Formats: sequence, C-alpha cells, structure tokens
Amino acid sequence: MNADDDLAGLAKLLTTTRLARTHEHHVELASTNDRALAWLASASTSGGPPDGALITADAQTAGRGRLGRAWSSPAGRDLYASVILRCGKPPSGLGALSLAVGVGLREGLLRGLAGVEGLPALGLKWPNDLLLGERKLAGILCESRWRGGEVDVVVGFGVNVHRRLDEFEPELRERATSLALHLDDDRRPGRAALLAAILHELERWLERFFVGGFAAIRSRYEPHSVLLGREVWVDRPSPSGTERIAAIATGLDHDGALRVRSREGASFRVESADVWLAEG
Repeated sequence: MNADDDLAGLAKLLTTTRLARTHEHHVELASTNDRALAWLASASTSGGPPDGALITADAQTAGRGRLGRAWSSPAGRDLYASVILRCGKPPSGLGALSLAVGVGLREGLLRGLAGVEGLPALGLKWPNDLLLGERKLAGILCESRWRGGEVDVVVGFGVNVHRRLDEFEPELRERATSLALHLDDDRRPGRAALLAAILHELERWLERFFVGGFAAIRSRYEPHSVLLGREVWVDRPSPSGTERIAAIATGLDHDGALRVRSREGASFRVESADVWLAEG
C-alpha cells in the first residue's frame, strides 16, 4: 500500500488544528457513523470522544446513507469516514449542516486534485451528494445525538476513490462513479492524501458555517448546485402516502431549504424530501 493511501498513517499528512487530531482507524467496521454514535454514547461514563475526533475504516459491512439506504463499502477501495462535532448548544441553522459539509467536501477534493486535468465538473446535489459530471461520487450522512439542551453531531461521508466499474453493484453502475474511472493510477491521489485535503477544507468551511450559518457558505454552494434552474422530481407527503411532483428548482432559502415551483405554478419549500433531476 502506498503511503498516501494508508489511512492508518493519516496523522503525518494532516494540516488541521481541530479535526482528526484524535483518529481511530479500523480495518473493518459495520459503519463509521455507528461507531461514532456508540463512542458518543459512552460520554456519561468515560467522557466520550473529543471534539473533532475522526473514525475511518478500510471496509464497512453495514455502511449506510440517507434514509437508511445501504452504502456500498468494499475493502481498501474508497474513503469511509466520520467526524464527531461536540457542538454544545445547537447553533442556529443546524439543518443546513449537510450543505456546509458538501462545500467542504467539494473544496477538499479540489485541493487534493490540484493540478489534475480532464475531470468533469464537481457538482453539489442538494442536500447531501457530490456529483462528478452527472454521476454520484460522494455522499454525506449527518446524525445528531442530544444531551439535554446540547447536541453532538456525527458527520459521515463516503467518497468513491479506487473502485473500477465492475466493482460497483449492477444497480449502481449507471448512476455512480469513482476517481478511478477518470484517472489512471499514476494521476490519482491515495485515500489518506485525499482525506487530509478534505479535512483541511472541511474544518475551514465548518468554522464559517457555525459562525454565520448558511449565509456564510451560500456563495460557495449555489454556483455549483446541479439542481438550481433545472426540472426535478420531488417526493411529498400526501393523504395517500407520498406523491411525486415535477417542479423547477428555483433557489435556496436563508436556511438552505430548497425552493421549487410546480408545473401548476405553486412555489414551496423542500426541507428533507427526496429530490431527483428529471433529465436522464
């Protein structure tokens, strides 16, 4: 294994002051988010993890994404990581945290891939995906744990790095991608090098977000949103269960909620529903 791919050796590559200064690495875990939440649950007896603690794994046996969907996690191929944020009193606008993480993830990948040419654009798909071209490269899962009036947050993310097309499950091959599908081995940074770059930018953009909310990151999110101005499908609750509505994504509210306009002209907010691009 190359030195810049070995996650156990991340410490020597770090440029952060807060994130990952405590790092727990596993060859295999059920889920880095589950381990982080369990570590937080130990706070009443052991004090729990410090703010900024990082959990990584070479493989996950039960990786998951938003709404409990499975996240494919083969050994040694991709990045699987979770960062613990001991927020204390919840900051205003915490619901837009995944958007701030998306900005940090995108900026970090750009940092880690500096000088690499010929890649499709990196785009942000509201609320928790990063696309390379039109295909999913990375996903984000933020989960919180409340202690009275204080909150801890686990920021989990997965990035497809080394996986070849035949290593994706058949149902993912038309909509997922990896850096390996665009960059030969000699042009592709290792997982540890990429993670160090991501953590550098994630720390910077989280600091801005916790001070200024979504307004502090809006200028780095909106220009790279793949939804704005395009037709989307939105799942909304209905008396019969869920209805799927065709709409145009028109903008983002002050708190990061998506604003859309239906074909009938009705404008409404989307805070947590599933949203898909209508094209393709």
